[in-house]
Amino acid sequence: MMARVFVSSVIDAPAAEVWRRIGDFNGTPGWLPFVAGSTITNALSANTVGCVREITQKDGLKFLEVLVMLSIVDHTYSYTFVGSPIPVKGHRTTIRLLPVTDGNRTYFEWTSEFDSDPDSEARLVPLMEQNFLAGARELRAQFAVSR
Repeated sequence: MMARVFVSSVIDAPAAEVWRRIGDFNGTPGWLPFVAGSTITNALSANTVGCVREITQKDGLKFLEVLVMLSIVDHTYSYTFVGSPIPVKGHRTTIRLLPVTDGNRTYFEWTSEFDSDPDSEARLVPLMEQNFLAGARELRAQFAVSR
């Protein structure tokens, strides 16, 4: 059975505005507090399916991630690991925004599925939840300040 990580939040800004902040596949350092840098490593632009980014975390860990799905209209994208220091297989992560019409806010959802041995899974699921939640909270804080 695949491990599943699920984090959601409501952000006090319209979905189109939040998408402008997170829709750039190479823009994670602007809203993920644990990311020190992001670089596209192949010849594709940051919003082209197939582009590969190298994420460098503040703790020094590096991840290679390939964009496998992008819908600007639906405010969603998915990526997989192609190089990772953590022991996972079959990884796929999706970020999705939906409009909350009551108050012109945004429902933010970040999910991940992967296979891993039971010991690694028990350690990785809470760590990924913590990281995803840190991103959601940072976005909420950024939009609370900008309003």
